[in-house]
Amino acid sequence: MREIMTKDQLMMVLNELRNEGIDEIEVVEPYFENRLLKIALKEDGYEIELSGKDDLEVPIGRGQYWDHKEIPGFNEYKECLISSAFVDFENWTDFKEWIKYQYRSEKDPGLSSEAVFLSIDTNIAYYRLISRRFPLRYEDVTVVAKDFDYLLSSIVEGEIDHHIRYKYGREDMKLMCLHTEIGDIRHEFRNRGTLETRKAKFATQELNYLRGELNAARVKADASKTDAERNDIRIVESLEDFTWDKNIDVGIISTDRNMANHAENSEIAFFILEMPPSIPKRKTVDASIVLNLLHDLALMYGAIRLPKLSTVLFGIWGGKKDKDYHDESVLAWINPSSSIERSLKRDLSITNSLQTEQS
Repeated sequence: MREIMTKDQLMMVLNELRNEGIDEIEVVEPYFENRLLKIALKEDGYEIELSGKDDLEVPIGRGQYWDHKEIPGFNEYKECLISSAFVDFENWTDFKEWIKYQYRSEKDPGLSSEAVFLSIDTNIAYYRLISRRFPLRYEDVTVVAKDFDYLLSSIVEGEIDHHIRYKYGREDMKLMCLHTEIGDIRHEFRNRGTLETRKAKFATQELNYLRGELNAARVKADASKTDAERNDIRIVESLEDFTWDKNIDVGIISTDRNMANHAENSEIAFFILEMPPSIPKRKTVDASIVLNLLHDLALMYGAIRLPKLSTVLFGIWGGKKDKDYHDESVLAWINPSSSIERSLKRDLSITNSLQTEQS
């Protein structure tokens, strides 16, 4: 069975685990078959057991032609844990209070008479902060993303777009096979984006969410092609000019401490999210985080294996369209011998038929 499935449709796979009485499955990366994580079904959710840094070492030296930088390492693994919302930023509680204050300022003329706009730095797009972390729930209120207006710097757009450049060619496929254990999976990678390109396309979906669902206003600024720090200054300066021109308030969100200095000097509100210093070995989460993890890992690694289900989830494949990126789809290849193949095919057929009738 070979089927393109949206991230939401992957819930059918989780449901089939319960139907088949399968208690747990492992998720494995395709290059060296290192276990990425284990998913155990619990009554109150899904317990995720992570692998350690030493378990994800890449046994490829720098001197080899097919550079090991093309294989996701622990940093990329950690990025998926954050983007999926499995791991919170270190100062997440403080951030929620900051957002609540901005929300109150937006709703209460006594705090501020100006509209509050949020803006993100480039690094925040890669963590899918706005599209994945809202709504934020408090004891007295729930804050959704649409409670704010947004500004999007053209420099942020350009910095991400600049990394969408390279694809795997025939020679890459040959060398990938020589240096890893990826096997025939690699054929789906041909003419697909390299790791850097995949990361940037992932971040682009956050920009599309801001430009589309949240109708962010674009703030144009001249970017430096060689000086990233200079670009941070120009982002802040352009936001400052925009706020004065439109008589609004803006708060910028970043993970870069230097951005705080630039914003402070321009009297712009800011919040700097701090990377988590440690990662829990195991944690029980709800289905939405599991689905995020499966999608993000599949895209980052190009594909992931679910050995117990005789299944491969591809994050990149021949013919992948922009809509597939928007829907956060994966290509599921399920061996006919898999215990879930027949029932999953039936459920997908029913779902697709209903969608066709509704459209």
